[in-house]
Amino acid sequence: MAKKHKKHEHVSHERWLVSYADFITLLFAFFVVMFAVSQVDSKKLGRFSDSVNVAFQTNGLFAPNSGSPLERGGNAAAALVPAVVSDRPSLFRYTASSPRAQAVKQSLEEGIDQAGLGSAVGLRYDERGVVISLPESMYFRAGTANLLTEALENMPQIGKIVATQSGQIVVEGHTDDLPVNSALFTSNWELSAARAARVVRYLIEDAGIEGSRLSAVGLADTRPLVENSDDATREANRRVQIVIVTEPGE
Repeated sequence: MAKKHKKHEHVSHERWLVSYADFITLLFAFFVVMFAVSQVDSKKLGRFSDSVNVAFQTNGLFAPNSGSPLERGGNAAAALVPAVVSDRPSLFRYTASSPRAQAVKQSLEEGIDQAGLGSAVGLRYDERGVVISLPESMYFRAGTANLLTEALENMPQIGKIVATQSGQIVVEGHTDDLPVNSALFTSNWELSAARAARVVRYLIEDAGIEGSRLSAVGLADTRPLVENSDDATREANRRVQIVIVTEPGE
């Protein structure tokens, strides 16, 4: 009986083309994504980072004690650190923002954008609600509680924006860790409290906000945004914060 000859399978020498085509496809997709990221809208990126931050915190991936790494804030070149490191805070400062806090922040963003104040104020969440940050370099004379001329031009618009929000408002004065060098104030506690009181007075007298909704607090150097290590970080910490309270107290 004749033996059956096995048929030899045809070996394809072009199978590498399949893997090569897959690689080229993935490489093309990578460069498309890189191009899209390079053209990203900073405002949309900030909102995206907030969403990712909330998702991570909700699932317990990060400690719930800080804000998003991409927030608005700071002034221009001199306040690069406040804008990137501090008033665009990291993932470790506030719990997931509530729907009300998100609505307040969106409303404040729209008001700030319409007024053209994006480079003059910081805006972020914290555990109490939404924080508007006013850097010392753009609002106060060094060692005093007197508002700069440029600040007096911005304050009416800031007052109108704040007045559109309901609830309690806490105004906080913050300094760096260097002793105050002023004939008017003998400590950073007095300086920070006076600055907070000056902003509260403005919000009451010029913006028409009820005094019962406002409080002024001087915190000196006890709540720094970043470690006081050099001139840039100290500048980041010298600020007045207007906190729109949206979260229930402890």
